[in-house]
Amino acid sequence: MADMEILVEHLTKLNELNDKNIKKRIKHFGPVLDAIVKSLNISVSKELESLMVTNKSVEIARSPMIHLDGFTFLPQLWSHEDNLRPFILHSGGRKTVSMVYGIPTVRRQNKNYLIQTLINIVKNMNQNEKEDSLIVVMIGEIDREYTQQVTTEIKNQLPEAVNSGLVDIIAPTPEYYPDFGKLRLTLGDSKIRVSWRSKQNLDYAFLMMYCQPKGSFYVQIEDDVITKPQFHTIMKNTALQRIANGQEWFILDFGELGFIGKMFRCSDLSWLIQYLIMFYNDQPVDWLLDGFVETKACGYYKINCRQLKDNLWVKYNQTVFQHIGIWSSLPGKIQLSKASHFK
Repeated sequence: MADMEILVEHLTKLNELNDKNIKKRIKHFGPVLDAIVKSLNISVSKELESLMVTNKSVEIARSPMIHLDGFTFLPQLWSHEDNLRPFILHSGGRKTVSMVYGIPTVRRQNKNYLIQTLINIVKNMNQNEKEDSLIVVMIGEIDREYTQQVTTEIKNQLPEAVNSGLVDIIAPTPEYYPDFGKLRLTLGDSKIRVSWRSKQNLDYAFLMMYCQPKGSFYVQIEDDVITKPQFHTIMKNTALQRIANGQEWFILDFGELGFIGKMFRCSDLSWLIQYLIMFYNDQPVDWLLDGFVETKACGYYKINCRQLKDNLWVKYNQTVFQHIGIWSSLPGKIQLSKASHFK
């Protein structure tokens, strides 16, 4: 029953997204169709008229005067929503899987762990798990030569995973990012660190936007981890069991550290995407995640706040991801932390 419930939720989300796409096309082509219809002396159908009126309202709501969505906080996209479309470097077209794994990766100065991570993830899935999954690698770089180089390396090192549709590879458009030189300096951090963590937040949001319609659950991992065998089944069964039991949750945490191994319903991602975009310049992602859950769970007086947060952010002793990277993507930073419950 839980499996069916989450499938229905996913299909509903897909229908909503398709409806938005249809309305967007009518917004662009509606005036042309209207002109053609008028020239032929034919009346427009009531349904098309209704959609065209609806989309005029949307157009007004998104005028430069006032913005009611995440674009408010990314003004470079106000008139250029197409800059949210990723460069799809490879895709097998999967979009109805149970689990979507999002892996952002950027150029590192000392050592890159991406291929090692991907090989380990694929090795620790059985065939059924592979067919029920999508791994999305987002190369958070705007250097097209570099993104093609990484894409080629993935294809060469994991040809079966790529050719079967298990792995998608995407990259953002250069116009997606703001001018990082104009960011506010926050938390007493240097300009380099503020730019690094702000870009990281926007990378997570971009990756989630791409992954949201692809599956039922989304798992955020990093490009420098290893996994337990059958981690996919462990995580999926845990989520389905909680749904079957009617237990509330927003995050199922299988990773302990940072933003590794955090599992969400794809239908819940819209809230988090908006939040990350709103506050991308203010805090690192793990702080934002904690603040988001506290805001969602706790009342004004913060009574029983810890317990209320724990009900939404469920942390499991059964850690299925281990951090292996030493050299951070932030130049000069060394990361030695390890998950203590990983066996």
